[in-house]
Amino acid sequence: MKKIGFLQLMFLTMAFFASIRRVPNIAYAGWESISFMIFAIIMFVIPVSFVSAELATAMPVDGGLPVWISKALSPRWGFTAAWLVWIQMCFGMVTVGAAFADMLATMLGAKDLLSNNIFIGVVVIAVFWLITLLIIKGVPITAISTYGTIFGLFVPLAVLLICGTVFAATNDAAAFTPPPVSQIIPNASDFDTLSRLSGIIFLFAGMEQASSFANRIDNPRKNYPRAIILATGFVAVLFTYAGIVTDAIVKQSGVALADPAQAFSVMFDQWGLGWITTIIAVMIALSCVTEISAWTSGPSRSMLRCANAGNLPPVFQKVNKHDIPVPIMILQAVIVTGVALIFVFIPGTNGVFNTILTMAVVLYCIVYIMILLSGIIFRRRHPRDSHAFKIPGGMPGMWIFSIVGFIGIAFVIFTSFIPPASLRADASSASGYILFILIGSVVLTAVPLLIYKFRKKEWRDPAKAEREQL
Repeated sequence: MKKIGFLQLMFLTMAFFASIRRVPNIAYAGWESISFMIFAIIMFVIPVSFVSAELATAMPVDGGLPVWISKALSPRWGFTAAWLVWIQMCFGMVTVGAAFADMLATMLGAKDLLSNNIFIGVVVIAVFWLITLLIIKGVPITAISTYGTIFGLFVPLAVLLICGTVFAATNDAAAFTPPPVSQIIPNASDFDTLSRLSGIIFLFAGMEQASSFANRIDNPRKNYPRAIILATGFVAVLFTYAGIVTDAIVKQSGVALADPAQAFSVMFDQWGLGWITTIIAVMIALSCVTEISAWTSGPSRSMLRCANAGNLPPVFQKVNKHDIPVPIMILQAVIVTGVALIFVFIPGTNGVFNTILTMAVVLYCIVYIMILLSGIIFRRRHPRDSHAFKIPGGMPGMWIFSIVGFIGIAFVIFTSFIPPASLRADASSASGYILFILIGSVVLTAVPLLIYKFRKKEWRDPAKAEREQL
């Protein structure tokens, strides 16, 4: 089996969370995004990535975070973590597919299709099933991630940074003049501001997912921590500037959160080079394909480990000649199809769908809490273990990093329960939003715990279970 090198691993890591479609979220925050990104790096990215790097290099085996959590907490919580990451992915990939549909409409020169729910739904379902079938047929995910990240992320980002800087500077000499400090530091008492901060923090969700391929990585103890730290740092710096550039370009018309090609359209249409926007749309669509490909494969492998350990019925232990867990991947494609159909065909579902995605954020936060707890417990149990990356400062250092991470994650969860501005005006709608997030999160967390409790002995194949670390 061909090993994943450092650069390939860095691209794969970025494929899980770095996407040009996220730039409008940063642009929407304007210059405040600088403070937001600093907070995100300190309170979320550094603690989670450092703890993940230590756990991954201490246990460089295929499976990633479920393995870490199983060893540190218990197999029950390892299975729960794998489930939560997998089920939230099934919801989240619909939004990525919708961004792909947006870019397809741009390529076709038919922006009116963006308001056509049938078109969006068909594209989301088609692209997810196509990618699923390609992976099942053996198309290497690492190759998709490498080239998709280069042409779907780096090239459009470079065009935005270079051409956008020139465009903004020539149209407004003061475009990059920093505003007063009071406009850079956000108002912590403003609910809308808090929601934007929460969104930027969660731009980095998934940064640890490349650990699922740990036993395929060349020198994982050295390359994994380097890749995750460099990838997150690289994205933080460039995306912050890209957001400021985008805000300067579209300031008059306002940021369209659902249209990652908006800044390119404004810029190149004014220059009489609208055809370039079509090329950029193709590249952003490739970035969406890369993101779907990475998420389609990563969490499914963690679920396969859970199945092999006897936590799921035997049918989910089956793999094809390419070592792809076909039943699990088919099931997740069916779930994505169901979510997409609900989103498209039930009137007034947009608000509910966004609420479900917010609930997915809460579910992922629960997983990050388990990762930080695992870091503390594993370090206490194995204080003298030597591996390539360890958080400095011994046990006190681990506690400091973890507590900072807990605070950042608690903040994300808190802001997730703040109803959107469109719902806060109606007390019943706001209450319904909060109850939906709360009940949905509790139910979806309870499902894997119940499956684990009532699993059957015959599900466990001793020959396969011995190979697993769950």
